[in-house]
Amino acid sequence: MNTTKIRESDRNLDKPLVEAGIQCRKRLWLDFHRPAATELSPTRKALSATGARLLELARSAFPMGAAVEEETIAAAAERTRELIAEDKPVLFGATFQADGAEVVCDIVVRHKDGAVDVYEVKSGTKITQRYLNDLALQVHVLEASGLKLRAAFLLHQNSQYVHQEGADYPPMQLLRSADVTAKVQKQVPHVAARLASFRRQCESETPPDQAMGSFCTTPTPCPHFAECSKDGAEHPAYELPELTRQQEHALRADSLTELTAIDPARKGLTFSQRRTIESVKAGEVLIEEFVRDELRQSAFPIHFLALATVTDALPRFTGQRPWRQTPYAFAVNTLHEDGRVESTAMAHADRTDPRAAVMTALGRHVEVGGTIACWDADQIEDLRPLLEDLPDQKGPVRAVISRSLLDLMQLFDAGIFHPKLRGHRDLAATVAALLGDNSGKKLAITCEDDLRALLDKASAPRVRSTTKQKIATQIEDAMNWRSERLMALFCKFADVDARSAKGEDTASKKPSGPAKSLPPPVTED
Repeated sequence: MNTTKIRESDRNLDKPLVEAGIQCRKRLWLDFHRPAATELSPTRKALSATGARLLELARSAFPMGAAVEEETIAAAAERTRELIAEDKPVLFGATFQADGAEVVCDIVVRHKDGAVDVYEVKSGTKITQRYLNDLALQVHVLEASGLKLRAAFLLHQNSQYVHQEGADYPPMQLLRSADVTAKVQKQVPHVAARLASFRRQCESETPPDQAMGSFCTTPTPCPHFAECSKDGAEHPAYELPELTRQQEHALRADSLTELTAIDPARKGLTFSQRRTIESVKAGEVLIEEFVRDELRQSAFPIHFLALATVTDALPRFTGQRPWRQTPYAFAVNTLHEDGRVESTAMAHADRTDPRAAVMTALGRHVEVGGTIACWDADQIEDLRPLLEDLPDQKGPVRAVISRSLLDLMQLFDAGIFHPKLRGHRDLAATVAALLGDNSGKKLAITCEDDLRALLDKASAPRVRSTTKQKIATQIEDAMNWRSERLMALFCKFADVDARSAKGEDTASKKPSGPAKSLPPPVTED
């Protein structure tokens, strides 16, 4: 959770540049010479605020700390040296420059023999390689500055901490201290070589000629993706589903950069990979026979559930633990065996606790039994912790999570292959491609970031009730759209009819047979 200080020179490598280099050498060069102007998403802003709060809480456990608050890196490094010379036992934001790199340490504790402990504060609940890389960089620069490491600690959130709304966060309960000294020391010897390599890359006058790959979006989306891909292949090979690192290296070694250049019979390809290649080569949608059979095996009534949730890293409500998923809205279209459709929806447009009201309303609607059809069953499974967090709502929660689940995204991933889709992560894209319906691009909510932004707007001071109601309607409309399109996809590919409770015919066209083409999607405006 390093604090931000102004850099007076672009010659030193810092944590973001090192992380960029680990992900992609071209990104490193571009970030160093032509950094892209990016605006933090609502989720990233929330995580940043969480990090600042956790850092504040962690510092409160070290009452003898002296903060390094100079604005520039050089001034902060100089101030750090002064505080060390003054034998200050604890430093907050200690800044070091050495070996062409610069780091800002969350907490540094100095012992009488001069050795130091380094504490890094993270919002996650687990120790990750990315966290260890961060600490290894800090330790390398710190030691290159003349200090000796005694221990390295990771302060991260305790996944079992239970919050009480309105109460202060107790640092010793919310945060856990993990001694990662041995793991970090294994990484430190590699840091010097990595920094030297990265510096040589940055000193080049031109960016490296590096082909794009799956690393362009993992572990984080590259801000230069649009620039790099504008002249790329129409169907790049790295878009192949279920692609492993070994497969990607093998394809690149064989100069296979486009899906159309890959032989579907190539050894080692999975079923989904072969069918994806065949779909692209033929320019047709391929539908496996088991899709219709799987859909038709669903027990009625079928509840087409769209759920809007927000995951808060720092718990906010009573009984809540870190990184819990909080439901704020839902819409359900329930299809009965006789073709009747019953609908309900609810949106909680506020940042007060929505869990009990939302789960009670949702549980009441689906308690009749049957199947819940959704887009990504993980979202339903992520509601299971509410059994622990909301003991008074165990009945409604069980009514939802105990239903048989039909994960349309997973089923379509396995059995429907479209030449312009690489899997079905995006419901709106799937609806546009398979139903010729582009209305999804007009929705107020397309992702969690959109929902966060609307909830923040609804919770702003002195917001008008009419504005809050308008936001609730926008959220509800988006959920209704998703629920209705889930049902439309089901009806099309299961070859069934549905009519509303008022008797209006909403029958969908019958789906094409296996390995047949669907009508081309409607061209976007």
